[in-house]
Amino acid sequence: MKRRKGFTLLELVIALMIISIISGGLFLTFRQSPRQHLENASLQLQADIRYAQRRAIIEGRRVDVFISVIGNYYRVRLLDGPSGIEIIRTVHTQNGVHIMQSNVERIIYYPRGTPSGVSPGTIELRNGRYRQHLTILPSGGRVRIGDIH
Repeated sequence: MKRRKGFTLLELVIALMIISIISGGLFLTFRQSPRQHLENASLQLQADIRYAQRRAIIEGRRVDVFISVIGNYYRVRLLDGPSGIEIIRTVHTQNGVHIMQSNVERIIYYPRGTPSGVSPGTIELRNGRYRQHLTILPSGGRVRIGDIH
């Protein structure tokens, strides 16, 4: 009996079907909607504001979050660094998310963790037709994320 090398047409078709099903599932898993991009950006901004507050408490120095509506970015900065203002982190919003308005240009956290320059402050992020507000509460500097509209 002669042995043939290679695959049959049926084996190739089955292998291609399996690969297409797996790749289609991965595509749907990694593809995010504008609403999900907006939610991720809001959670990232909230985490960075909390990080600034914790860093101020731990280091015993003033740390601020500077928000640029025009540049569509925000920065976490150490204000009392050895060489003046030291930029810790700069985040440019991505995936169609824009900082649309903010009645807070910057939030300064003092070594006790208390904020200044917030009374209460609101930041609006948008992505397409979706928008979400983040509210910084002046009492303790907590950040509350509103519902997506």
